[in-house]
Amino acid sequence: MVIRAADTSDAPALADLWRAAGIRFRAEHVAAELASVLARDPDLVLVEQDETGAITGSVFGTYDGRRGWVNRLATSPARRGRGIATHLLAELELRLIARGCPKVNLLIEPGNAGVARFYERLGYRLDELVFMEKWIIPNETWHTCQPAGSGQWHDLSPELHAIPYVFATAPEIPAGVSPFAVIREDEALTLVLPRADADRAGLRYDHVAARITLRINSALAAIGLTAAVSRLLAEAGISCNVIAGAAHDHLFTAWPRRHHALTLLRTL
Repeated sequence: MVIRAADTSDAPALADLWRAAGIRFRAEHVAAELASVLARDPDLVLVEQDETGAITGSVFGTYDGRRGWVNRLATSPARRGRGIATHLLAELELRLIARGCPKVNLLIEPGNAGVARFYERLGYRLDELVFMEKWIIPNETWHTCQPAGSGQWHDLSPELHAIPYVFATAPEIPAGVSPFAVIREDEALTLVLPRADADRAGLRYDHVAARITLRINSALAAIGLTAAVSRLLAEAGISCNVIAGAAHDHLFTAWPRRHHALTLLRTL
């Protein structure tokens, strides 16, 4: 295991690592953010390299002169369980101690609360605080797909279903078939159902899709969520068909791109 300080040339590899690890971030800002932090704390952004030189772990440390901060502690999914995150955090703490930093802080989003046990094993303790924030650059519109009459979307909690789905047409619902959704059009019924069910019923289809459910409770009157999701996936060249339920939105993306789509959705 090789741990070293990051440099600005690591920005693309760090973005790839954070996507794979499911961390929420804006890829287009990584290079600028990394350069800014390295200009102030050149020894606190750390990466772990494997035997091929690939970056498989990171921690984005900062020190404001009073407290140290831990951000974007991540390990490649293929190398989890090898102590990489523990070693990165230990090395960051040693470097903060050398700076005279007496205390280190970190924030955990509600959707990732399970990771608190990892930090507790390393001596971190929960502190009851109220976290507040304010965007002071007006055009920072990353998290502004807002539901009508309430606050911003903070975590879509996308869930990828394991089986493929298809869109098939039929004059009526075949016996023994229970579609996920039925759309009645003048020409025929469109049935959205698992591919295995369509095959058993002898239904014809062209497009095979993955179903991703957004577990955030989204009201039907909400404004901006569908547009934000569609724009994000379209920019990556991923097709998306949305079916809205009373509680959740269900996205049907191209089956071969399902994991890429899930990773992108986790950044919103």
